[in-house]
Amino acid sequence: MSYPDAPRTTELKTSLWSAGTTLLDRAHAAGAVRPDLTPADLVPLMCGLAYAVQIHAGTSTDRITTARRYLSTLLGGLRATPPDA
Repeated sequence: MSYPDAPRTTELKTSLWSAGTTLLDRAHAAGAVRPDLTPADLVPLMCGLAYAVQIHAGTSTDRITTARRYLSTLLGGLRATPPDA
């Protein structure tokens, strides 16, 4: 079986890991996220969120609404201090 997009997929995954790690390092330095959060946690969560939006929402508008709700929930769980504290 051949996967002609495999090099591009590898490139995109590398870019995602790099950007995710950079953002997470900055968030850790600012004390904005839980100290135990690692890139190995963050990147799959981001990918899972994108996948969940695709399968749980219908129209483009629905996907935007769903993505915002899911992202808000995810970010709330990643914060070093809960938003209502």
